[in-house]
Amino acid sequence: MEKQDYDKIIHSQFEDIAIIDYGIMKGNETIVFIKAGQDGSMYGYQNKYLKMANIIHKKYGYTVICSSNPFDGTNPLNNAMEIIENYCKEQNFQDYKIFYMGHSNGALIGAWYGIHYPKIKRMLLVNGPLMYNWHKTKEGIKNFSGEKMVFVYGSLDQSFYYTELIKPLENEKIKLEIIEGQDHHFSKDTFDFKKLPESFLLN
Repeated sequence: MEKQDYDKIIHSQFEDIAIIDYGIMKGNETIVFIKAGQDGSMYGYQNKYLKMANIIHKKYGYTVICSSNPFDGTNPLNNAMEIIENYCKEQNFQDYKIFYMGHSNGALIGAWYGIHYPKIKRMLLVNGPLMYNWHKTKEGIKNFSGEKMVFVYGSLDQSFYYTELIKPLENEKIKLEIIEGQDHHFSKDTFDFKKLPESFLLN
């Protein structure tokens, strides 16, 4: 049965800038961390992130932590890693790992800053704008040392034509996937946004 809400909700003060909300669905030592797009909530449009968390938790037993994104240009992942570390201490997890998923600006945050956290083993970066600070995204790709980093773009997304920048950087860890007929928000019926983690992150 699908949960109506997260098991735990945390409202964390991020520096003097904003409150970041975290919804936690409790599971095992594999942490799936989902970062919403710019100004997105931990629930997402029509509860898409809560529904995604339910699917992942039910099938894999993973802990899922969904984060809002009042992003202002500074790195919010220190805050997120503190939340995750404290949760894992509470659960007595000795050797946890993190699978990161970010959409839009949440994808940029992952590409730019995720490489600084060794606990992040996999990254799924969906429709991150490529026309802004490409050098930061490129640096993140080149310095990624985890298991895999997958970039997913809809063919109708405004960044689709910039995906040629990623192709020369592909290797056994770095992958680019194109979803035909999808826009920035995956609003078309041809592909279910909630299936992205299972398709490109968890397996």
